Amino acid sequence: IFKMGTYGQYDIPTVDVQVNFKVGQPAPSLLPLDTIRKAAIDKFGEDDPLFLQYGHIYGFPKFRASLAKFLTERYKHEVDPEMLMATNGNTGGLALICSLFTKAGDLVYAEEPTYFLAKSIFKDYNLECKQIPMDEEGLDVYALEKALEQGPVPKFMYVVPTAHNPTGRTLTPERREKLAMLSAKYGFILVCDEVYQLLTFPHVPAPPPMFTYDKAGTILAMGSFSKILAPALRVGWIQGSKKLLKKIADCGQLDSSGGLNPVAFGIVQKAIDMGLQESHLDQTRDTLWKRCETLQNALEKHLPEGTTFERPQGGYFILVKLPEGQIAADLLALASEKHKVAFLPGGSFGEDMKNFLRLSFSYYDADELEIGAKRLSEAISEYQA
Repeated sequence: IFKMGTYGQYDIPTVDVQVNFKVGQPAPSLLPLDTIRKAAIDKFGEDDPLFLQYGHIYGFPKFRASLAKFLTERYKHEVDPEMLMATNGNTGGLALICSLFTKAGDLVYAEEPTYFLAKSIFKDYNLECKQIPMDEEGLDVYALEKALEQGPVPKFMYVVPTAHNPTGRTLTPERREKLAMLSAKYGFILVCDEVYQLLTFPHVPAPPPMFTYDKAGTILAMGSFSKILAPALRVGWIQGSKKLLKKIADCGQLDSSGGLNPVAFGIVQKAIDMGLQESHLDQTRDTLWKRCETLQNALEKHLPEGTTFERPQGGYFILVKLPEGQIAADLLALASEKHKVAFLPGGSFGEDMKNFLRLSFSYYDADELEIGAKRLSEAISEYQA
């Protein structure tokens, strides 16, 4: 049950109407209004009218310097501000990459499963998308190598290497290295959606970010403040070689508009400099971890035998697997109409995912997650009866 909201993308129903596990967005309690207010007051307090002028194509230097410092501390690897470019979030970054590095009819690769709206963006640009299978360690780089040997080689490959959407899996360091090597060897761009790189759970050591494997300058790593600060800001970045970033910077859209939304970047720069981003990120990671634990415990308690789920190390999502031959899309009709619970069926993510469903734990608090898990389990039991 979704209708357009007054502000948000959706008007999300209350739990008495439905628990909607499809919602992959932060809870209202994780939207830091006071943080944004303080940062904005401080930025506008500089009394500099040029802040409202057309912006810098790469994102203005103060923002990129603050971002580089923040990422260096969080990644534990040195980040060069000259290898960063401001974007309107990862969606905006991916659309820019599609528009500048491909043409209609070109081939791109993605994981199977992959983020379902990335597939929609590829469709917007009339790209052919071939999906490469995953296993428990993330993308199967050996299946990828075989596909590359057979050809044709894609223009780029899109991957979500950390706390993958929808599986929650994180690509191992060995596979990251192999993936970067294949990108260099076969000459395709590796587009890494690292939206969850900073959202591994507090007790989980984050893997090295993908730029640390980029020896040949073939990687474009995208990051975003949508999940770590607020999605409405539409503030993100692309990290890559100066050669690849220059191709993006030469884009007519950026030249004409003077970069992307300089006011929002100025506010985020202040949130970083004032230490507000750091504290909010720590709170967000802790909250997501506790919510994930709550949902996992409830699923373990209530799910019928034969239905299993993956245990993510970060991010927003848990992937549930129904027994072979059962169709999550068929279950959804029963679940939403009779049991007041909804989810995203796996068929959205890949052809071989029809008996999977994705649950988001980011939006609801603990007791609501418990209610949702119980309703889902009852719906599955009835569907299987």
